[in-house]
This record gives sequence, structure tokens and C-alpha cells, in this order.
Amino acid sequence: MSSLRLTWIGAALFVVVSAPVRAADAMMAFDDYNVRRAIILQCHMTQSAADIAFLARDEALRRAASAQLQAQLDASDPAHRNENAKKADDALQTRRAARDYDISEQVRNYGCAWLEGKL
Repeated sequence: MSSLRLTWIGAALFVVVSAPVRAADAMMAFDDYNVRRAIILQCHMTQSAADIAFLARDEALRRAASAQLQAQLDASDPAHRNENAKKADDALQTRRAARDYDISEQVRNYGCAWLEGKL
């Protein structure tokens, strides 16, 4: 094989192998955002400019995570592509509600100062 062909094959393999890593990054970023969002909403009586800027990232992170989750659902159940978008959004809302509950319990048990120190 020519070296150009090997280069193209290597590049294609890199793209295929790195796709799950990027996908996991979208979900991890959304989960990390949800933790910090819950802390801001529960512990910061007045929101600073940094808090407001952070909270503004919500839609972009949610869209990326939703697209990733929908792609996973589409891959496992292509016959129900129309419902998979709704399933992805519902799953993300459930994850957010669970994270909000976890943070509220930690605030109740340990306080905001302790929780802020854990970030």
C-alpha cells in the first residue's frame, strides 16, 4: 500500500475511535454543568456576573448532550428515530432532576460552604 493510503486509513480510524470520547465529553460536560448549576441556584442568593455567564451555557451544553444521547438511541433503535429525540430529552431532564436532588441533600447535610469547597 502506498503511504498516502495508509495515512488516510489511519486518519479514518482516528476519527472513528475518537468519536465515543467526544461523545462522552458532551455528557460529562453537561453533568458537570448540572452540578455547578444546582450549587449556584441553591447557594448563591444573588448571582454574580460569572454565575450568569456560566448559566448562559445551559442550552448549548444541553443540545450537545441531547444530540449525543439521541445518536446512541438511534444506533441501538433506528426504527424509532422520531421518538428517540423525546427519549433523549426526557433522560436528560431526569438526570438533571436527580442531580438537583443530590445537591439539595448535600446542601442540607453539609452546607453551601462545604459544597463550594468541593468544586
